[in-house]
Amino acid sequence: MEPVDIIEQATLEGDRLSLVGLEIESIPLSLGEKYGTQAHHLDLSFNQLINLNNLNSFTHLISIVCDNNQIDGVQPLTHHASLRTLSVNNNNISDLKLFIDNIQAAFPNLSFLSMLKNPACPNYFTGRDSDDYQRYRYYVLYRLRNLKFLDSTPVTDQERSEAIRVGSFALPARPDPSQYKRPAQPPLPDDIPELSQELKKEGLGKASFGVSNYVYYGRQSEGNRFIVNDDL
Repeated sequence: MEPVDIIEQATLEGDRLSLVGLEIESIPLSLGEKYGTQAHHLDLSFNQLINLNNLNSFTHLISIVCDNNQIDGVQPLTHHASLRTLSVNNNNISDLKLFIDNIQAAFPNLSFLSMLKNPACPNYFTGRDSDDYQRYRYYVLYRLRNLKFLDSTPVTDQERSEAIRVGSFALPARPDPSQYKRPAQPPLPDDIPELSQELKKEGLGKASFGVSNYVYYGRQSEGNRFIVNDDL
């Protein structure tokens, strides 16, 4: 679909701009050129976006909803001091620290963040338990001090206090993949001699096997110290 056709399918109602379900992979620059000064709320849900580039022309954004896309959260975000709400549910965000770094730099006044059904958000959607999810909340709230809602759940004063106390330790360390690389082993030489025929014969090597007549009576068993005759 050409950018002109995409812009024609955008709908502006008051200060709310929607460009939903068009399978677009990037935000057209022309969208901001046409609506950037009018739109305060932007809905880009159900597309194939991998990032939130090309938002520079939007000068008064208050909310961005981009649920059900392919956003990975790796690239830096355009600075919007006015932004209060960001919803990125059901995307491909896997590096929580990097994504929060980008949010902290771009949206300093964010008060609502929802990122359910992302790999970086541990909950029952991703097969994790409630403790993992609470640690995630502590970390995010520790980093984003202005949040009032996280994943549609209000932030309590008690939770915020605990996040300030333990949040810096709540993010699991990401192991360096190079730690798991095995050092290259030199190839075995082709001239390794085979085991001699005499040692291949049973009973002629240093190791052997056979049948023993030893009978175990249990006297040497530590467990037997706790068994008395009445237990037998």
